[in-house]
Amino acid sequence: MIKFLDLQSQYQGIKDQINEIVLEILEKGAFVGGEYVERFEREFAQELGIKYALGVGNGTDAIELALKALDLPLGSEVILPVNTFFGSLEGIVNAGLKPVFVDCGEDYCIDVKKIESKITHRTSAIMPVHLYGRVCEMEPILKLSRQYGLKVIEDCAQSYGAEIEVFGEKKYAGNIGDVGCFSFYPGKNLGAYGDGGAITTSCDEVFERARSLANHGRGKSKYEHLRIGRNSRLDGIQAGILSVKLGHIKRWNEIRRENARLYHRYLEGLDEFLVLPVLDQWERSVWHLYVVRLKQRNKRKAFMEFLHTHGVECGIHYPVPLSQEEEFRAKQWSEDIVSLPMGEHLGEEEISRVADLIKQFIRQDLMR
Repeated sequence: MIKFLDLQSQYQGIKDQINEIVLEILEKGAFVGGEYVERFEREFAQELGIKYALGVGNGTDAIELALKALDLPLGSEVILPVNTFFGSLEGIVNAGLKPVFVDCGEDYCIDVKKIESKITHRTSAIMPVHLYGRVCEMEPILKLSRQYGLKVIEDCAQSYGAEIEVFGEKKYAGNIGDVGCFSFYPGKNLGAYGDGGAITTSCDEVFERARSLANHGRGKSKYEHLRIGRNSRLDGIQAGILSVKLGHIKRWNEIRRENARLYHRYLEGLDEFLVLPVLDQWERSVWHLYVVRLKQRNKRKAFMEFLHTHGVECGIHYPVPLSQEEEFRAKQWSEDIVSLPMGEHLGEEEISRVADLIKQFIRQDLMR
């Protein structure tokens, strides 16, 4: 069984590794590009089993640059889920493309059954978002992309290390579609000490265009510019930190999986009050978030205040769907959902305490 105190002792060793590599980078002055960025990109690609990884400034930039690197027709449509962070939409719009929204399913990811009805002659791509650490159901999406000649962009901001079987082959998020887009925001499973992101692909042309776009449209020489690009580069210090963390992320993700199982065990039998997230069936989530739904939405404010009063952080991901134009299921659920504490820093003692507080709230509510 995972023990919280055991993790604390491990973190000190990791902190020492990070301090050492940061000092090394500072002494070498390897701040932009160079060996530490190249090493991280190489290691990141190897871990995912993909040809290329390109470090960029952040996850939103990764989406915009990846879409531009795919050379999609300006103004064409990109299908995405309505239930996701604003950055998913932002990257599409900033790339000169038009977002088209699809509702979410029971797993909160894009409802694959509703994608085809949104495809038109203007559609150029589908962008599934692997939300909360769970991989979308990718086989139907890939079949549609082949049928209609569409590109597939994976938004992997919350899902580094998540696994799925696709057409009988084990795949990682970011190595399924044409490109993958990652965020290394500090709160992510694989987080930097600031902003950072990455683009993954196995296509030589897409990689070269993305690399150029992220570095002022530069060609092979310093002052050769092939296109209008931007400045979106992963810096050396963040790359060094991420390389250290990359060596520990598999264990951390396993701890998150164990914590999800513990939540399910301790919250079992509360069906009249809570809807628990779907546990792994055909994929292995990395549980960036553990999101429950309250069956009585009018109790959510009191529920969250109760947890906060007892020192338990919780949040809402996301309180407002990206589109209010249709009666999306995501719109209804946005009033019901609560994200409970989740992370590799938690153990059974912490999970048990959160569950006990939830049960205490329910008992008090029933007595009113």
